[in-house]
Amino acid sequence: MEDESFKKDLDELFRLFNILIKDKSIDDVPGVNTAMLKQFEFFFSNYDSMKDQLMYQLEGQYGDSVKEMVRTLVKQLREEVGEDEFLAIEDEVEEAVIEQELEKITGKTEREKIDELLKSDKLSEDQINELLDKRSNL
Repeated sequence: MEDESFKKDLDELFRLFNILIKDKSIDDVPGVNTAMLKQFEFFFSNYDSMKDQLMYQLEGQYGDSVKEMVRTLVKQLREEVGEDEFLAIEDEVEEAVIEQELEKITGKTEREKIDELLKSDKLSEDQINELLDKRSNL
């Protein structure tokens, strides 16, 4: 599940970066010159054919640090391209899913419900963090 989450984040990073490159003038993107822009455009045009290999290389070489960096970049790019409302909606959906799962478990204390959900291998890293935050607040 974690690999799927990273793949989704990486796809989102490239989607947002592509929007940024198309919508912004090269002069509005600090540190990027025309040659770099051409390289980015080439990379984006070939991304679909090499994304799985790229994901495994990044994950293998850098592990959790690259995953955190990608998540951070996605959040920053969403703000930059004006999709920060999407981010807020996504967070609300994550919370709602967790609440629904907790309500399905009956006959246990809130802490026991959280512990039971944490044993699931189908949780995203964000969901795990949300559950751990809830547990620490008890």
